[in-house]
Amino acid sequence: MVDITNASVKYKKTVLNNINIHADKGECVGLLGLNGSGKSTLLSSIAGIKKLASGNMIVEGKTGFVTQENALIDELTAYDNLLMWTSMRKQDILRALNGPELSILKVTDFLDVKVRNMSGGMKKRLALASVIITDPDILLLDEPLAALDIPAKRDILKFIDAFKAKGGIIFIASHEEAVFDHCDRVYHLKGGECREADRSRQVSDVLND
Repeated sequence: MVDITNASVKYKKTVLNNINIHADKGECVGLLGLNGSGKSTLLSSIAGIKKLASGNMIVEGKTGFVTQENALIDELTAYDNLLMWTSMRKQDILRALNGPELSILKVTDFLDVKVRNMSGGMKKRLALASVIITDPDILLLDEPLAALDIPAKRDILKFIDAFKAKGGIIFIASHEEAVFDHCDRVYHLKGGECREADRSRQVSDVLND
């Protein structure tokens, strides 16, 4: 469970004010907003990276955060990057990658490829796998479909549905219309405030409010 009540986050000024969001097992929450609206800040707060200035946040379960930035090491292979995130042995890593959810990402197809030689889609799949292999209960995704081709987007959306189906909680910050079709609720962040978005409207229309 994630329960956010009257939460505010500040840097030099208030970035988010009076945020109220609740998510239970098996739910996906979408965060919609223009650049600088506080989507990444809210994810960082749920991950415990950014502290609240006021309000309360209850996060029950282990969190995994896939940021926009590429945290992978270019000179290492996919397998060696995975080793950076877990103490699992190779056979256990392979078993996990071939499991019901992680197999969707198809990381075993490029385990021996160095990150510097990967496409954007391969890097995103690997970054997601490096977090999922640690078995989080709550998954935080910051623009997971940005700059990906259609097959990569399709596989990541399929993975999102599988993670939800096993009872995982997901928060997704995105501008992509396709993402929100997989969310149970979508919140629009603007001017430091957060309100539930009208799902009958196009993303572009909500952003232009």
